[in-house]
Amino acid sequence: MPIWMDLKPIRTRFLLDVAILSAFSYCILIDPSSFHGFALSICALTTLISSGLTTRWTISLPMIPFVVVQLLRYLLSSSSKLHLFLQIVSFLLIVKSFFLTILFPAVKINEVRGKYNVGVVDLYLPVENFDHDHVTIRLLYPTLEKESKIPYFDVETRDKICNLLMEHGAPPPLNKLLFLLNQWKLSTINGAQNAKPYFPKMETKKEESKGDISEDDSSIAEPSKLPIVVYSHGLTGSAEIYSYQTMSLAANGYLVMSITHSDRSAIGVKRKDGSFIEYDNNIVKLSMKKDTYTESVQERRKQTDYRANELLAATTALMKLNKENIPELEKLGVSFVGQMNLADMSAMGHSFGGATVIHACNKKPDYFSRCVAHDPAVDWCPDATRKVLFSKDRFEDSEISYDGGTGGLPNYEENDFSSPNIQDLDLYFLYSHEWYSKNWGHSNFLRDLFRRGKLGRKHGESEVTFVYKANHSEFSDSCMKLPTWIARPVGVTGSRSPHETSEEIFDRTFTFLTKSRDKKHSKSKLE
Repeated sequence: MPIWMDLKPIRTRFLLDVAILSAFSYCILIDPSSFHGFALSICALTTLISSGLTTRWTISLPMIPFVVVQLLRYLLSSSSKLHLFLQIVSFLLIVKSFFLTILFPAVKINEVRGKYNVGVVDLYLPVENFDHDHVTIRLLYPTLEKESKIPYFDVETRDKICNLLMEHGAPPPLNKLLFLLNQWKLSTINGAQNAKPYFPKMETKKEESKGDISEDDSSIAEPSKLPIVVYSHGLTGSAEIYSYQTMSLAANGYLVMSITHSDRSAIGVKRKDGSFIEYDNNIVKLSMKKDTYTESVQERRKQTDYRANELLAATTALMKLNKENIPELEKLGVSFVGQMNLADMSAMGHSFGGATVIHACNKKPDYFSRCVAHDPAVDWCPDATRKVLFSKDRFEDSEISYDGGTGGLPNYEENDFSSPNIQDLDLYFLYSHEWYSKNWGHSNFLRDLFRRGKLGRKHGESEVTFVYKANHSEFSDSCMKLPTWIARPVGVTGSRSPHETSEEIFDRTFTFLTKSRDKKHSKSKLE
């Protein structure tokens, strides 16, 4: 097993830590009469300037008693026994810092694989017909401009976000040690901030261009237009925490809009007015009690409806950017006017985000061509959507029947829904091995529909599958950033490398998107 247990340390940070530890080691070996003031000052200043007092706590916290011990060595060096004792204490502090550096490294997520560099725009997107007049989003897209290091989290809010992630995401008593996630503040992503988009030419065969195609035929993708993915994060997530999956799509030619939801299911979201909406843990408390569990699910279903409305409002605003730019993007010199393929839009989400996109696609199926749900919390979908997804007529020749989910499904017998609905889209449900094997996320019912050809668009490209030896959190970046020796025993990370599973998740998702797009394009030509 690699010394960092499947993590990828930030090389420059690790080398800096090694240099500081080497300087500390030098200090305990030389004559203390000069108090090594210069070497210690350089180490202290380097650590404080580069990461603050607690961000790289594995170095800075042992450094404080180390400096005190060196001062005592200088003042009390006449006693050889005491001098030896202080040398031993100094050595133990260095050893402690060395092991903490190995156990809690500052790490990075996978390098994104794709044809293009990734443009990044963080934006408060103006929307209509929603509770707020703006939605907090991140736009990711292909660009040819040079990439640079971009802070993983917003610099102004990263302290709050890391503290909230530790407080609500870690099991007790670890959730009290808020500083354990401070090294996440050192993480960066490679992107070109506010870069000019690149609109790659799609490769088409000569025979595909034959025939008369009307200019207003929106079912045929024009070669230079970007396909779109709208992404919804999971509980305690944010747009940033799904950077690998969303940036990988952008690097392969997609325009991705990733939303940070404002219903207090995100770990935290910064609003245009400068306010910060923190995660609300009250529904989790309801779910932990048997007599209030059903109530907690009903509350989640209300949140799903809110999140879906937020996603649809943002999607509507994004579609308008194809006709007219907004001042917020105009100032940055970024425009997508006339360059979006609105006939090729996918909704994608993980966990709570999976439930969100399922519900959104059922409310507005005309917006989307396909729905991709990673480990979706299907039971959190409102009644109307679960009734369509698991309609009674689709189980007529099945050996199992849908149980209605938590609290049952009122009026399940009545087939009063009309087409189009989510079942008219291509549907892809990708589960972790953890959820798939336990039938969580209603995977057993969806598998049954898929096996009998009753899932999604007729003659479409729907599928239900899973990622072997992967756990629920591995659809986000979290497992690539958590110390594996902690994450595996508590069941956050599976037995494989989280970098390997993240790559497989993207590869499977991208393969489905490509197959679905190809099949839909072929069908459009025949029609």
